[in-house]
Amino acid sequence: MAEQAEEKKTELFDGGDDERFLLTSKAAITNVLVDLSKRPDILTAYFNHGKEYILTAVLAVMPERNLLVLDYGADEKLNQRLLEYGRAVCVTKHDNINIKFSCNILQRAKFQDRQALAAALPESLFRQQRREFFRVTLPQINAVRCYIRLPDQNEVALTMTDISCGGIGLLDPTRQFNPEPGTLLQGCRAELPDTGTLVFDLVVRNNFLMTQNDGGQVRRIGCAFHGLPLDKSAIIQRFIHRMQIEQKAKSRE
Repeated sequence: MAEQAEEKKTELFDGGDDERFLLTSKAAITNVLVDLSKRPDILTAYFNHGKEYILTAVLAVMPERNLLVLDYGADEKLNQRLLEYGRAVCVTKHDNINIKFSCNILQRAKFQDRQALAAALPESLFRQQRREFFRVTLPQINAVRCYIRLPDQNEVALTMTDISCGGIGLLDPTRQFNPEPGTLLQGCRAELPDTGTLVFDLVVRNNFLMTQNDGGQVRRIGCAFHGLPLDKSAIIQRFIHRMQIEQKAKSRE
């Protein structure tokens, strides 16, 4: 049972998700699902560890029966494989809000004289309206470095590719620094031009290999600031504003 629970958690959360946006109240989850049924958005229902999917929609929500009814997929073979697998992770965007939830105990059903899929109401639902931060690209000549302290107290120097008030992008050409999404990186520091040394904590959001124009690969690591104080956020805002002015001036030359 523990292994099954861990597998479901792994499928639902991909490292980029923030558990602060996880709903666990049955009433709150029901309200979100009812909204989806009133103005149906296409749901992508992933199964088999994300290797396969069907397109569906919420047809009905029956909290008194702990039941969620979904539209039947267009491909019968995929429907059969989904029913055999028995669960899926449904993803959609509703009113510009990212929504994701697990469907378990999937079964074939009838709804209003049509084929449908029935599942137990999800015990949790991820709902996040992402805050959009203006992100400025940093020059790669005389690149800004971010120094990250490792558990052995040594430091690794990575190139900062961009910065916003929400986080930074990093490049590791050596591909030796390979943190898992969700890793907390404490005591990082960066020397921002004409600003000085800034110390902050980061949380790794994504990590992947990126192919460059010359065919070589570098590791791209996206990080979010963690617990950034208001005074440091203000410093970053001023730095971004100054970089914008400089970049606009260069574009007019």
